[in-house]
Amino acid sequence: MPFCVSLLWIHAACVTVVMVSSYSINDHRSSNDINLDFDKLERLGQTDSLIKALKQIAQNSHDCGVRDVPKLRRKFLTNDSITCNDGSPAGYFIRKSYGSKKWIIFLEGGWYCFDDVSCQMRASTDNMRHFMTSKGWPKKKSVTGMLSWNPEENPYYFHSNIVYIPYCSSDTWSGTAPKGTNGNEYAFMGSLILEQVIKDLIPRGLKHATKLILTGSSAGGTGVLVNLDRVADQMAVLAPEVEVRGVADSGWFLDYPQYRYKDCVAALTCAPMDGTKRGIRMWQGRVPEACQAEYPESEHWRCYFGYRIYKNIKTPLYVIQHLFDEAQILVDNVFEQTQIRGDQSAAMVSRSQWQYLHKLGQEVRNTLQNVSAVFAPACLSHEVLLRPDWFNISINGIKLGQSIYCWENSYKYDKCIRSTTSVNAIEPLNETLQGDSPKANTTSKKDRRRHKRKKDRKRRRRKNKKKKLRRREKGERKGDNRANRRQRESKEKNKNRRRRHQYPSGSCFHHLIDSCPLPQCNESCPKYRNRYTGDEMDFLRMFIQYGLDRKEIAELLGQDMSAVEHMDDNAVRRLIMKFVNKGS
Repeated sequence: MPFCVSLLWIHAACVTVVMVSSYSINDHRSSNDINLDFDKLERLGQTDSLIKALKQIAQNSHDCGVRDVPKLRRKFLTNDSITCNDGSPAGYFIRKSYGSKKWIIFLEGGWYCFDDVSCQMRASTDNMRHFMTSKGWPKKKSVTGMLSWNPEENPYYFHSNIVYIPYCSSDTWSGTAPKGTNGNEYAFMGSLILEQVIKDLIPRGLKHATKLILTGSSAGGTGVLVNLDRVADQMAVLAPEVEVRGVADSGWFLDYPQYRYKDCVAALTCAPMDGTKRGIRMWQGRVPEACQAEYPESEHWRCYFGYRIYKNIKTPLYVIQHLFDEAQILVDNVFEQTQIRGDQSAAMVSRSQWQYLHKLGQEVRNTLQNVSAVFAPACLSHEVLLRPDWFNISINGIKLGQSIYCWENSYKYDKCIRSTTSVNAIEPLNETLQGDSPKANTTSKKDRRRHKRKKDRKRRRRKNKKKKLRRREKGERKGDNRANRRQRESKEKNKNRRRRHQYPSGSCFHHLIDSCPLPQCNESCPKYRNRYTGDEMDFLRMFIQYGLDRKEIAELLGQDMSAVEHMDDNAVRRLIMKFVNKGS
């Protein structure tokens, strides 16, 4: 068959297969690209099987390298009255994919400013100024992590429609204040920017999507928390068939007492509680109405903190939060700047500093216990989703990418395991393919007939089951008696018990919180490096030396206290890592 020959040639030549999208494909086309017209493929039938086969070929051919990777294209909002801080036009970057009806919208992070002084400091700081303007935005943008086009880096979402919204409002995506409001020099319109982006995307294909995932990191993660229900309500009007979900990365900040109080001047040293108190007035911040109703107007600032707002969020939400978040530690002023830089003149990290860090991790863990979908590794880090190694961070042997994918598709038990360990599990597959390897998926006539007979048997079983259920509801079931019913219930109960024994419960796949109370005790954590020198820092060893006393370590590990007290630091470290690995 000509088409089969073409597929073999594509695989052999390592040719890039390009899913045609609505932007100007000619700008991304190489001489080896093959453009596919999916409207014509629809008329041929079996489009899903074809798309899955092409995606598998693309992955198998990937050792030749990803060439001509399509970048995201810049678009400005159609409503030019909605602007960045400095009045320049707001906008977004987009990469469309006809191979998927899944859309991911990402909110960029980048701290905030909350009064005239902090905003002036932000505008005059080289590495912060670009968070207040669209001037200098490139026409095209490359992305990584969960937004990457590379299937090795991003195996489950590389083919999704991607929208990246740059952060240029400095208001944690909550503001509604145009420039000049109350005499403000700057506009704060983050919430309105997101709202307008959704409107602009509807005619670009979002209206016909099956799923929209609103994601964001740091201030963007907080933006997901405060905007998720509003986006879901907006989509219910504009595109009611689209399912909306949210993934908030590193935006779960605490209004926890600082280790060392400093005057609230700069965002990097001001307590989150004090900053949001001032900011919500300046931004005319918009937070969920259900949360507002729980507090007097003077305390609406509390609705920026995840553990306070979570119970009011109705839309499915997945929370990613490091137990020892770098940004939280920075604003709590735990370490002196000389200690952070690693200066020789810096004071030794004190026991009280480590104890504060330990208690902060415990407090974050406690606030996450009732979150239904959460991934909280014991890492000293900040932001995950855009890291090239985002997928491989794990807790209890389950990777972050696996966990999000199973949660997003409502997979549980063995279905989650099969769908995330199969190399061809790029999208939710049917039951007959989820556990198969590519080599087992032969296309011979014999196998196709066998597959068709299997599908027919399944269809008949489902049909008969429905008939039996209808008879039972009408009270017409024949030959039924109490003994038979008890026997069937016992059989079903034993079947379920075996399944629960064989695999973890469904929540185990997306309720993952590290049990180890020490920073960087999870070996999959990103390497922590000194932000000034670039040197890698072993925080676990430092914590053992200056932090927990040996009695607490012995209790944690269930070891004899006298034995632990006589161990050197290296032996204690090995013992802790053995305990952590055993738990995973």
